[in-house]
Amino acid sequence: MKQFRYEHLLLPEDIKRREVEEIPGYHYRDDGMMWWNNLRQYVEEFLAIHYTSDDLVKGDSELQNMVDEIRNQGYRRLPDCGNFPATLETVDQLAEYATALMWNGSVWHTAVNFGQFNYLAFVPNAPCAMTAPPPTQEEEITMERVLRSLPVKEMARVQIDISYSLSLFSPVEKFFLGSVREEKGDLRTETMMVAEEEVACIERLVQRLARQQELMDERNEGLNIPYMIIKPDLTPLTVQT
Repeated sequence: MKQFRYEHLLLPEDIKRREVEEIPGYHYRDDGMMWWNNLRQYVEEFLAIHYTSDDLVKGDSELQNMVDEIRNQGYRRLPDCGNFPATLETVDQLAEYATALMWNGSVWHTAVNFGQFNYLAFVPNAPCAMTAPPPTQEEEITMERVLRSLPVKEMARVQIDISYSLSLFSPVEKFFLGSVREEKGDLRTETMMVAEEEVACIERLVQRLARQQELMDERNEGLNIPYMIIKPDLTPLTVQT
């Protein structure tokens, strides 16, 4: 955890940090960058309605207090508070910050959460417990040795059940694709009024995501194992709606 940095929340920077820019067939990276660019465009359009200058960002005391609290309270135990910004000085900085929040609270969470059952249901992929120490470098690894290390059936069943439950969508889940005015109609509440120009931003995002999904579907048709996990119609709006 002490290695965690703000830059890790920024997909383009994370891809560079892990040096996976050129790996062929890395569909999470390719689909993720389409997501990142579409979310960033949405954020910029939405912010432009309310923040028409950098001075408005710097003068927004509630925004600056939130940024300060996240850095100095939420990450105070990390070296240099995880390099989280202490203030936001420009609309561009705010757009990056907001895009990171949206990306990690929706698409990234979908990528790492809803595929758990596919991976963990085959217990040898990542055993939740082991009944023998891992083999050493010098040790000959046999099937008997592998089977002796795996968890007992009761523990394996717990792993399968938990990963299955965690991979399920909530009955009230809301997804990125769908009717803005029906699926997302509950945005119009007493505490968050959504103006027509803001709804128009959402509608344009939905249109871009629909095109993104078409490109992903076309790509998946040529794959032996389609990469479906962050398709827009399978990606919830938040960690939990």
